[in-house]
This record gives sequence, structure tokens and C-alpha cells, in this order.
Amino acid sequence: MMFDSRIIVSLFCFFANVRASSRPHIIFILADDMGWNDVSFHGSDQIQTPNIDALAYNGVILNSHYVLPICTPSRASLMTGMYPIHNGMQGTPILSDEPRGLPRGRLLPEYLRELGYRTRALGKWHLGFYQEQYLPTNRGFDSHLGYWNGFVSYYDYIIQSTRQDGMDLNGFDMRRNLTPAYDLVGRYATDMFTDEAVDIIRTHDPARPLFLYMSHLAVHAANRGKYVEAPQEEVDRFQHIQDPNRRTYAGMIAKMDESVGRVVAALEESGMLHNSIIVFMSDNGAPTIGTYPNWGSNYPFRGVKETLWEGGVRSPTFVWSPLLKNTPRVSNELYHISDWLPTLYAAAGGHQSSLPKLDGYNQWNSIAEELPSERSEVLLNIDEVQQAAAIRMNSPRHHWKLVVGTVQNGTYDRYFGQGTNQFPEVNPPYDVSAVVGSRAYRVLERLAQKHLTKYPTPSIDVLKLRNEATIRCNYKRSNQRQCNPAEGQNEICLYDVKSDPCEMNNLTPFYHNVARYLFKALIQYRQTLVPQLNRRTEPDLANPIYFNGTWSPWRDASGEPFVSLNRSNFGFDFGPHVQLADLENFETVL
Repeated sequence: MMFDSRIIVSLFCFFANVRASSRPHIIFILADDMGWNDVSFHGSDQIQTPNIDALAYNGVILNSHYVLPICTPSRASLMTGMYPIHNGMQGTPILSDEPRGLPRGRLLPEYLRELGYRTRALGKWHLGFYQEQYLPTNRGFDSHLGYWNGFVSYYDYIIQSTRQDGMDLNGFDMRRNLTPAYDLVGRYATDMFTDEAVDIIRTHDPARPLFLYMSHLAVHAANRGKYVEAPQEEVDRFQHIQDPNRRTYAGMIAKMDESVGRVVAALEESGMLHNSIIVFMSDNGAPTIGTYPNWGSNYPFRGVKETLWEGGVRSPTFVWSPLLKNTPRVSNELYHISDWLPTLYAAAGGHQSSLPKLDGYNQWNSIAEELPSERSEVLLNIDEVQQAAAIRMNSPRHHWKLVVGTVQNGTYDRYFGQGTNQFPEVNPPYDVSAVVGSRAYRVLERLAQKHLTKYPTPSIDVLKLRNEATIRCNYKRSNQRQCNPAEGQNEICLYDVKSDPCEMNNLTPFYHNVARYLFKALIQYRQTLVPQLNRRTEPDLANPIYFNGTWSPWRDASGEPFVSLNRSNFGFDFGPHVQLADLENFETVL
């Protein structure tokens, strides 16, 4: 029997479109440098986030979700599904004038585009731009409105990069794809990105699945001299906060919370919410102190951004979707940022056999069906330059964590932020009525009425979930056995973060075999490590003055610079790669 080839092609297209239209829309909201204690669903009363909380309390709160301790490594892991040690991205963030990018290879948006998704990116990239091949629109995104560096200022979108000689390189960094977006100057970045997200959703054809990667500038610090920026009317809402920088930071959080509500409302208005997955998380802990502080709080955890303590790598994270079963709930299963590529690919209907070997696990059944996590172990990082490493491993009775070495000579190894003496003020009581009266909650009510989805969590259950999602330190100071790697020679720190999430009680003296086992696991990972790809910076080639005052790619596809200089470049050299002092050296402690 003969078939017209046109009929066969038409049938193929028809079934492909049916499959594409049934795939869920994926909205991935990534906060930048937001602390564990900066969302109120984890128990903080100081900065209340009703829209974020409304989604969290009606989805799955992931209470043991881990990320990398700093920006570029976390984003590299999210996009590749790999531990950064396996692509050389485990070290410092990419600098403005550093000729480095995420190594070539398929990324999350490319896999989703193969499934028929429209892929749109907003906000921060920070995975390289010195050549055009590293730009987001050449790495799987159909469009990108945002910046290529690690941060910009919130109103004029300028970033200052300081040379080794102390000279600042100032440049504009906000683009629609490749075109500088000067017309956006003066608009508060969080509002501007939200306006664009709403426009993308409203103009999107719901029959085609959408992947929207919303990578906020908030709440990263801006340039030196004015680290935190927010509209004054938002700042004025937080008069109970004494520290003026923390008060401004609260305004920044409030604008992001408002953004979440607006995005959820736009999804409902466009008829997309009932078939959507929304992921919300932070890329690392808050830098309460540091080079670019934002006055965020990781309380009650130890450490800040850059560190391997819980305050640096345990991220406030939740998933909301009508596709999830047995919601709402708080999950204490073990997850890692590298899991999102295979997890979202599976949620989108992709077959795991189509993916290469990854470090991440497909956790969709665990999250959606309330099944155990696919992993019992997470490598938190190995930084062979700073001589620091950490690993998490679960057993039936314990949630073990081993920390070897430290960063910045232990400067960030203490406890910081609201909840400590640094922020002693009395806060207003948690306002449950603000949660159930939020834009996001009202949208969920309408969704339940229209699509017969589960009715939003009532007030009494909100408080129960909040209590369950709140981390408390369980050790009295008199019972603590402190571990300070910067002070003790080759000191190894072992914790059971199930009973001691605040890392107060070092168990190494009592569980030698556990410490040795985890240490050997780190050694095995070390043997697979790709040395950091850090490069000598090129300020004379990347200087925005050569590109109309904008940060721009400064080398062509062959690697040749666009600027010819008659003098040698003046840059900063990271120097030779340092071996991790042969982790075996630490075995003498055990």
C-alpha cells in the first residue's frame, strides 16, 4: 500500500505537536546570593515573603538541597548536570576581563529545545562572554535579556572591574541578545526583568512548552560604594530593622517576592499555570560579609557564600506544580543542583537514555511521587587552589558531612546574620494573613476553582509546614566540640547534620572510621578532577572603552583579539594550579 509522503510528514508533525503541547511549562527562578534566613517559610520573621511562601506551602520544600558555594560553579552545575570539578569550573567566578567560559557541550536549554521547548533567559549569565560562542544565545537559549557578568548596579547596569593596579574598568552590561539595551536604564532591575517575564508569558503560545530561566540580579550586591539598592518605598516598609544596609536588603527581597507573585499571575492569565513547574532557589549562601557583602543572613547555619559550611551551600529551595502528588510537604531527601538537568528533562518527557553520563540524578519521581532520593551522597566541592573540600553522605541513622580545609584563611567560618548579635532587633510576628492574602495565593485559589486542582493550604497548616521547614540548632554551647580548620593544623571536621545542622559538634574523634571513609571518597573524586580553567585576565583587551563603553566579547572565534595593542597586556595571573596538598596528607589526623 502506497502513502503520500506529504501525509506521512503531516502525521509526524501532528503527533510531534501533540507531544510538545502536553509537556509542562518550566519556570526556573534563581535568586542570587540569597540566604537561608531571607525567606520567611524557613522561620524568619524579620523579612516576610508572602508570595514565595504561598508557593512553597503548596508545593514541596526541599530542606536538604545543596548548591556550590559561589556563583559560576553553581550555574555551571545547573546547566551541565555535572560537578564543576569535572569541567574545571570549581574555583573562582569568571572575572569581567577573564578569557574563560563554560566548556563546550550541550546545556539544559539545548536538551529542552530538542523536546520542542521555547527557551528564554532573563538576567544573569556569568558563564563566559569573551567570545560569542559562550553567550547564552549560542548555548541553547532562543533569547536573552540580561547581563553577561556576575552583577551590575540595579538602575544603570554598570559594572566596575578593578585592575591589579587599582584602576577601575567601568562598562555597561545589559543586552537584548547582542544589542545594548540603553533604553532600560533607570528602571529597577528586578522590576524590569519581571516586566519582561510577564511579557514573554503573555505573548507565548501555550500550545508550545516554555522554559523560562529567570536568573535574578537580586539580591547580589552592586558596585562598591552602593552595594545594596532598592526603591525607597520598599525600604521604608522595614523600619523595625535597625541596620540601614540590612533594611535596604529587605527591600530588595520584597521586590523579588512581588516578582514571584506577578509571574504566577501571568501564567494563570495565559492559561499556562495548570501545566507548569516552578522551581525557586538560591545559587549559594548570602555574603553577610566579604568582598561584595549584601547583608543577607544564613542563620542558623555556619558560614557564608564561598564557604563549604551549610551557610554557603545549603539553598532555600522549593518546587511547585499541579503535577506533584501528596502536597504540601517538606522533604528532607538529599538533592543537588546538578540534579535539575536530568530531573527537568524527565519531567518534560525526555528519556534518560538520551542524556550522557552525568553527576546529577533524575529526581522527578522523588519530588513528584514522594519517593526516596536517587542519591545518598553529594560532593559539595573540591577547590584544589584554596585547599578546601567537603562531602555529604547519608546513612540510615546519620547525615554525615566531612569538611577539609577552609577558604579565605577561615575569615568566613563563623556564624553571621540576623538571629545573631549582629542583628538584635525585635521582629514583628509572622503574618499568615499576608500569605493567604498574597497575589500568588489568590491565583492558586482561582486555579483550584477553574481546573479542580488541590485547594491552597489553609492557615493552620501553613504554620505546621513552616515549623517543619525551620532548622534549629540542637547543641548547647557546653556540649560543643568546635572544629576550626584555619586554626588547627590539618584539622578535619565531621558532623551529623541530621542532629547537628549548625555544625557545632565535631565528631571526628568518635567516628574515625566514618571520617576515614568519607576522606577516601574525597580522594577518589580528586582523582577525577579537571584542574581549574582560571586564566590570566586581559584588562587591556577587554576594556569597555574599546567597545563604546560596553562589556563585550573581545576575541573572535579563532581567538584573535579585536583590539591591537603595541604594549604587553597588564593582567592578573592566578599562577600555577596548586595540587590539593595531596589529600592523603590529612590522613595522619585520622
